[in-house]
Amino acid sequence: MSMLYNGVSGLNASSAGLQIVSQNVANAKVAGYSRQTVILQTNDGALNGVKITKIERIVDGFLNDDIWRTKSDLNYYESYQDYLGYLEEVLGTDSLNLNDAVAKLNSAFNAALSSPESPAYRQQVISSASAMVQNLQQLNGALTGQVEKLGFELTALTGNTNTVLADIAELNAKISEATALGHDTSVLMDNREQAIIELSGYIQVDVTNQADGSLHITTLNGSPLVMAGKAATLSVAGTDVTLKFNNQTFSIPTGVGGSLGGLLKVNAEVLEPSRLELNTLVSGIADALNTALSEGFDLNGNAGVPLFVYNAADPLGSIEVNTTLTVDQLAFRGRVPDGFGGWLPAGGKGDNSNLINIIDSMKGVAGGYDTLIGKLAIQSKQVQSSIKTSVVLHDKAIAARASVSGVNLDEEAANLTYYRQLYEANAKVISTADQMFMTLMAMF
Repeated sequence: MSMLYNGVSGLNASSAGLQIVSQNVANAKVAGYSRQTVILQTNDGALNGVKITKIERIVDGFLNDDIWRTKSDLNYYESYQDYLGYLEEVLGTDSLNLNDAVAKLNSAFNAALSSPESPAYRQQVISSASAMVQNLQQLNGALTGQVEKLGFELTALTGNTNTVLADIAELNAKISEATALGHDTSVLMDNREQAIIELSGYIQVDVTNQADGSLHITTLNGSPLVMAGKAATLSVAGTDVTLKFNNQTFSIPTGVGGSLGGLLKVNAEVLEPSRLELNTLVSGIADALNTALSEGFDLNGNAGVPLFVYNAADPLGSIEVNTTLTVDQLAFRGRVPDGFGGWLPAGGKGDNSNLINIIDSMKGVAGGYDTLIGKLAIQSKQVQSSIKTSVVLHDKAIAARASVSGVNLDEEAANLTYYRQLYEANAKVISTADQMFMTLMAMF
């Protein structure tokens, strides 16, 4: 009877092979599907046929890791460039260029040299100063808007991340249970790998396989994201992100990768430093002019008053033209000692000696603006280059996985022919065994 048993076992094996081929072909276009194959083994003992050991997913953990890493890198650089490129464009806009605004204010002071007592020239100075302030207010609005947008985007990203973390934890629990019961986990594992791809786009992950089929997922600095069936929760306060797991709170640093890491990094490396540099420039310009004006006298022989006022804690966001200043109060007249430790106007209303000092004080006050734009341009070019490289590497990682885990229809067609012939051969063995048995029975 071993011949009959051999045929039956071979029939079952070939039937399973045909079923797996049909499964692979049906899911050939399903994203994240890993092709499957039948693992066969000789039955124990002599001439006992074949047995199905298991249905195996064809996957390579290293190739999956490569996809997750390159996905994280790509999203990191794209998120970073969104804000860096915008800021570079805004600061480089001709209509908002601080150098141009300072140059126009300087031209207004120079125009007043010929007739410093003229109300028209004096009004032109105040108007030019107001135009410069308006440009700075627009720059401040653009920068503040980017920080607010970044906060909103961080909130949305952490919400999406929390959803994916919960999904992975649930899949972990289902896979562990199915593994313990000996059930097939292929679909669950495919879904989990797809979820990790999505997660790695938000934050770079470190994945460790567990004996029960579950995964432990952490950030690069070791903060837990998913442990078996439990998931962490991320939250945002302003532009700070924290992670909570089992009543423990972890800070999310700028180097976590993915979109979250890109946003945190661009805030720390671009938005905040740019505001600091602009604050330094604005206060420098205002202080230089205010100091020069304080050393002169106005048309009425009074000491000069500031042209600009601002809050030292936020020069860019608070600078204004002194609303109490009139055209007569612009201190273009020079000064001479009064012999008692004080000062007197150097000349009449047409004196421009302090106006010359004012013009001299403006030399180089906005030089750092070009440096800032140049630095942003260099950063932007580097990040754009990194994006191109990341796209290539991610595409290659996907292609490498597809070459191993993806469904090749030509290969499946060959397998279909193989298992069909195997089925037919085993059916023939069973038929032959039956004929032999009937012939043997007929002899009695």
